[in-house]
Amino acid sequence: MIQMKPVRSKTVWMILLGLAGLFELPGLALPAPVPVVENSLTEVTRKIQAAYERTTDWKAEFEQVTRIEGFDSPITSRGTVYIKKPGRLRWDYREPNQHQILVNEQKIWIYTPEQKQVIVSPFAEISDSQLPLHLLSGVGLLDRDFNVQWTDPTRPRPQNRPALTLIPKDPNTGLTKLLMEVDPATYFITKLTLLEANGNQSGFQFARIQNDTGLKDRFFIFTPPKDVVVVESPLRRP
Repeated sequence: MIQMKPVRSKTVWMILLGLAGLFELPGLALPAPVPVVENSLTEVTRKIQAAYERTTDWKAEFEQVTRIEGFDSPITSRGTVYIKKPGRLRWDYREPNQHQILVNEQKIWIYTPEQKQVIVSPFAEISDSQLPLHLLSGVGLLDRDFNVQWTDPTRPRPQNRPALTLIPKDPNTGLTKLLMEVDPATYFITKLTLLEANGNQSGFQFARIQNDTGLKDRFFIFTPPKDVVVVESPLRRP
């Protein structure tokens, strides 16, 4: 029986890295949740961006479902994600296989305890497209890089979570669209789905979201155990 491991396409990688770009501006404490009111599409877009601009660090439980074109069954992974600005990211996968992904400054570490191996890659190697990075950062603008619309214009609001469809303006991103749902009280993203031009689809569901918990920088530094083989992935040049 072949055991399938989580697939990490370049586009999926960009969302993982994009989440690390959420916190590029000075952090402020988030205000207490306010009563949900109906907002225009423009106002919802603005509030999503503002929520992340005010945040210093962020963690959540996640479920990742990856559907690969040509395969009947999706691959489901679960774990915890931690993010701290500037550009620190850690994904601790628990299911179906334990492994870690850490991003800090110029390197990405992929550690698989079962294989006793860690792969180290330059950040630039998988940063060909910056679109998702701009999407989830406090620097980029949703309506600059995407045509933003309600996923279902007939869906009543504000009773439901705001759901947006984002169509990239740049046709060379490898994405056909992104689907996004946000918490109507905090405007944190609770669900993000990437639909790639090659037919692959990756979805991330976030739960138990906490922000500004005081994560330390050392939490994002990977020190290989003595019995682990370190594989350096060289920077590929065009």
